[in-house]
Amino acid sequence: MRALRDFNLPKIVTSDVPIFLGLISDLFPQLDVPRKRDPELETAVRQSVSELHLQPEENFILKVTQLEELLAVRHSVFVVGGAGTGKSQILKTLHRTYANLRMKPVWHDINPKAVTTDELFGYLHPATREWKDGLFSSTMRELTRQVGHDGPKWIVLDGDIDPMWIESLNTVMDDNKVLTLASNERISLSSSMRLLFEISHLRAATPATVSRAGILYVNPQDLGWSSYVTSWIDTRLAQSERANLTILFDKYVPYCLEQVRCNLKTITPIPENSMVQ
Repeated sequence: MRALRDFNLPKIVTSDVPIFLGLISDLFPQLDVPRKRDPELETAVRQSVSELHLQPEENFILKVTQLEELLAVRHSVFVVGGAGTGKSQILKTLHRTYANLRMKPVWHDINPKAVTTDELFGYLHPATREWKDGLFSSTMRELTRQVGHDGPKWIVLDGDIDPMWIESLNTVMDDNKVLTLASNERISLSSSMRLLFEISHLRAATPATVSRAGILYVNPQDLGWSSYVTSWIDTRLAQSERANLTILFDKYVPYCLEQVRCNLKTITPIPENSMVQ
């Protein structure tokens, strides 16, 4: 029951959670299993959160530990959620936690949409038949070469999913863990390497891609806007200013957001966080 519940909850939308928990309780009547917790990891996560000047929200810490649990069993993970839901901060917090636990993590950030597919994976020059290496392939080769380094090595692909480049990664994401290039070179993913995709939706991904990776879904309701505001108020210097700002935000912002939500129609959908910012 615990495996079913804790492995599937991270990827379920908030409104579907009660339905899912209802199904689980039908399968296992009168069974209440507490979540398996790792107190050492949670303490380390809390420390990282305070070092990064964030708010130690229970939901946020839960998401970081869920990501760590996913990375333990999957070598590729989609972190899905809209803009401003805290995806980058979840990754940064876990990365800082690894660093604090003396695991020497390595992080490579790539925007796959900033370059063409050829520039991402490399290509054979049509005239000279010369091999030109790509951004992703060279990063992966560089990480594979670090032999004496056992710490977690992440390649974070931060950009919208598009079948042009994601389909080429299917062999890397399944159990073969091998990237085959056009030059017939094969680069394998070592056991400490992880692929992380930071994306807002999975509309363009095929079932073949989605089934190959773990999914951590970050709901807009998980953090809300209040923790952003608290972090921003903490940066103000004068004590009186901080106290007054807190009162003013609590007084006006929820009411204004309610009015905007009920009475106004935006041409471009704007997340609540962006309005508050």
